[in-house]
Amino acid sequence: MKNTTTLLQKERNYLLNQWINARETEKARILVRLMDIDDQLDVAKKMLMQKPRKKVI
Repeated sequence: MKNTTTLLQKERNYLLNQWINARETEKARILVRLMDIDDQLDVAKKMLMQKPRKKVI
């Protein structure tokens, strides 16, 4: 899961740089992809927080 999160963050950073230099017609497509990545990152963070911890006896 952590590997997936890292890959998503790298893609997000790349797309942010692309968005800065993109034409107006491309900015909407990049922005939608950025929003999708943000949603995926939120889900991944929730899953990491909900992992059951081992009980120490």
